Amino acid sequence: MNKLIGLFFIMVSLPLSADFDNKCSVLITLRFQSNDDAYKDAISKIEQCQKNDIISVTSFLEKAVSKIYITDIIQSYCMFNHEIISIIDEKTSNLSCVHRGKKRSERKLD
Repeated sequence: MNKLIGLFFIMVSLPLSADFDNKCSVLITLRFQSNDDAYKDAISKIEQCQKNDIISVTSFLEKAVSKIYITDIIQSYCMFNHEIISIIDEKTSNLSCVHRGKKRSERKLD
């Protein structure tokens, strides 16, 4: 019985690893030197992130454009049962959420 109680206390005292320790940072900015689409690059970076990573997106685009991009990322890649923080501003917009692991499938409206 003492061994069972001792084993219980050892298991309870072991450090628990958090599921949300890794951060996946993404930057969306206007590119003057190239014709590459910054949003496509951001999506490519997000797709390299792992499930339960914290997606942290910073956008330096216009407010209206940032709002569309951030909304699309939320709908496609963020878990809805965890906190989602988004700040849409004139100069800088930010998003933080938990990555769901894969992109949600899009509905085809026929």
